[in-house]
Amino acid sequence: MNYTLLYSLEHKKHYLTSVTLIRGIAALAVCLFHFTKGFISHASVSQILMPYAWIGVEVFFVISGFVIPYMLLGLPFKAKHYGGYILKRLLRIEPAYLASIAIIILLNYLSTLSPLYQGPAFAVSGHNVLLHLGYLVEFFDGTWMNPVYWTLAIEFQYYIVIGFLLILWNRNNKYLTIISLFIFFLLSFWYQDEARFLRHTDIFSIGIVCAFYKKEYISKAYFLLLVAIIGIVIYMHHSYVITILSVGAALGIAFLDHVRNLKWLIFFGNISYSLYLLHVPIGGRVINLGKRFASSNIEKILVIFVAVIVSVLAAWIFYKLVEVPSHKLSRKIRLNIKRE
Repeated sequence: MNYTLLYSLEHKKHYLTSVTLIRGIAALAVCLFHFTKGFISHASVSQILMPYAWIGVEVFFVISGFVIPYMLLGLPFKAKHYGGYILKRLLRIEPAYLASIAIIILLNYLSTLSPLYQGPAFAVSGHNVLLHLGYLVEFFDGTWMNPVYWTLAIEFQYYIVIGFLLILWNRNNKYLTIISLFIFFLLSFWYQDEARFLRHTDIFSIGIVCAFYKKEYISKAYFLLLVAIIGIVIYMHHSYVITILSVGAALGIAFLDHVRNLKWLIFFGNISYSLYLLHVPIGGRVINLGKRFASSNIEKILVIFVAVIVSVLAAWIFYKLVEVPSHKLSRKIRLNIKRE
């Protein structure tokens, strides 16, 4: 009997609380890293704890490594569905990304109007903006307008590659699946400065094997063995901190889905993309202003608190006005996957 599965990347049956919680923690960690870096003195407790908060970036890579395969594994996803898959991804992430670029340009202009402004005159490079549209900044010596954008370029490259891999994996050929995943993982040994995506395929891989485990393609013992092996490689390529957080994120996704009473972290998880995009241009300005007036660590901590609150409020509004409509638009693109 034939039937059509109207697949949606955001379908509720695929919702995992653990992913949302970890995403919320990672977004907050990146915010605190950017707000404390160069602001709080090295003698303070905050500065001792926060130097490693940038690791939230790698946690996002683990989550992305997990989410897309988890959504599509086991479905008859074929080459003819690839275009729809990419379009759904673009409609999901691009509106917020493009809107954040517009906000940055606007804020840069408004900043030059302030009597407190001491930087260069306002200018926008059309060439640099175009490079942003294609995530090509690092390939053509451009300059990222937002220091977090480089990670979005890596994520987008992953979306392109993982779609092709899923076409292979859903053919139910065990050997083809193992070989192609192994090759993807091995790309992390061939790293070039202008293609930082290659450097992170080991981190994406630990999320991918987590998806294989959650979809019951591999046993718990095999999953833990693969996590240990990939963890060793991540340590070889990166650092022990990245290893601990990457492995921890994979284990958290795999085994902590029963945690459901941390509503505040779920809130941060829901707005995490908006918070990630806006915390530097919004909260960063609060920090820059605070540097002029805050001298003691207590005053600086208060400024950081205000920067977080302002960033979260802006992210929540941005989430409601931009992300939610883009989610709805993405859901309208149906992947009519027919299964026998």
